[in-house]
Amino acid sequence: MESTAGSDWFGMTITHDFSAGGGFKSCPRKMTRKLSKEEIKDKFDGEELDLSLCNLAKVPVREMASLPKATVVDLSCNNLTILPDTFCTLRHLVRLDLSKNALTELPRDFGNLNQLKRLDLYSNQLSFLPLSCVSLKELRWLDLKNNPLQSLWPDVIGNCLSEEECRECAVNMLRHLKVLAANEEQENEVRLSFEREQKAIEEEKEQHQKQLRKRQRQQEKQLKREAYEALERQKKMMAQETDKALKAQEEFMETRPAKQEVQTQEEDGGLIGLLLIFTLLTLGIAMAIVIFCHHDATCHELLSSLSS
Repeated sequence: MESTAGSDWFGMTITHDFSAGGGFKSCPRKMTRKLSKEEIKDKFDGEELDLSLCNLAKVPVREMASLPKATVVDLSCNNLTILPDTFCTLRHLVRLDLSKNALTELPRDFGNLNQLKRLDLYSNQLSFLPLSCVSLKELRWLDLKNNPLQSLWPDVIGNCLSEEECRECAVNMLRHLKVLAANEEQENEVRLSFEREQKAIEEEKEQHQKQLRKRQRQQEKQLKREAYEALERQKKMMAQETDKALKAQEEFMETRPAKQEVQTQEEDGGLIGLLLIFTLLTLGIAMAIVIFCHHDATCHELLSSLSS
């Protein structure tokens, strides 16, 4: 098929090439630049803001937000690699052309642009779309060809070589994103359930550890208390033994003189007894001699001579 002019979806004439190889004609790349506010205003006409072929590396979000009537925006054929998160605040956009840039992803909240009816992402580096795009319920036209995503989801995206195919792409993509969102929600529920279970297990484990530490502290406290009480008992016993020893010593010192006196008396009594026994023995011997001599004449004469 030969080249034709068409697809005037920003009120601009864009050249298509549906011959073998397909796609739009390439846009020239130049050094990136930043547009002034005056330049941006000069590119605003009615509802259309044409920022194509401006060698932009960043989207002038603040300036675009100051033009709420610019519902049709063309940012094609620039050097955009990312869109800032603030881009998702441009909720007044109805038609958006981001074709022929180098976008690798769209902002996570891209679905906040829920007024979009036509979206051109042709010839970028997109390998996925954020699930928030399921909120683009007004989307009626979508071009995703010449992106890595086209080879990943060929049945969903299709060829996007005509208006009809681009409309089918929009419907199929929304349907597919709903399935993915439902699956992700289910996976999130399973993950959250698993995380809650893990958290409950961890909390139970932590509670068990706390109980163990508490019991250990109580046991240590009890052991310390028992050791302290044993030491106090030992001190008390030692004090009692010391008191007993001191008391016994005092009693010994008090009773010692009396014992010595009794011993002296006993010794004196013994001596008297010995003297008495000796005296008695002497008297007995004398009486025996007297009696013997009384019967013996010789002894009687001797005794008489001694007495004279």
